[in-house]
Amino acid sequence: MAHVGTHSAIGPDGVVTSPRLRNGDRFPDLQITAVGGRTITLPADLAGSYVAVLFYRGSWCPYCNAQLAAFSRARELLAATDIAVVALSVDDEATSRALVDKLRIGFPIGYGVNADDIAATTGAYVAEGSSYLQSTGFVLDRDGRILVAVYSSGAIGRLLPDDVVGLVKYVAAHEP
Repeated sequence: MAHVGTHSAIGPDGVVTSPRLRNGDRFPDLQITAVGGRTITLPADLAGSYVAVLFYRGSWCPYCNAQLAAFSRARELLAATDIAVVALSVDDEATSRALVDKLRIGFPIGYGVNADDIAATTGAYVAEGSSYLQSTGFVLDRDGRILVAVYSSGAIGRLLPDDVVGLVKYVAAHEP
């Protein structure tokens, strides 16, 4: 594969593939609309905090529900470690609102994202034959740089709250 730009590549069919973000990269600017009508610009609106950014497949996915519920249950631990959480999917507003209510999610849930646009910006996988994002997670430092990126090409393989807290505690303990 030939490389285009920093992280894009040209596949054997001549098509430019999506870039995979790497540790140390600045997270790209994303503007999302969250349940409740708030518009969030990542990473700028959460600068100064560590951030877990979660792309989930949709409210229909049991693995996604388990991940979002785990982050919701860990709300106090995450807040004590100065970690903000934002999740997003292609689900519509009504579906996303129902998920927030069902799981009692207290962090912003973005809805109605365009999977292809997000994939082109972040390198997330889009489900073959569909238009939803595969599970993808990023942990950002206080300046919006990526500490870790977790890309999944299917249902499993995702960030967990305890892992995020452990990573942030380690990084914070070693900050100058």
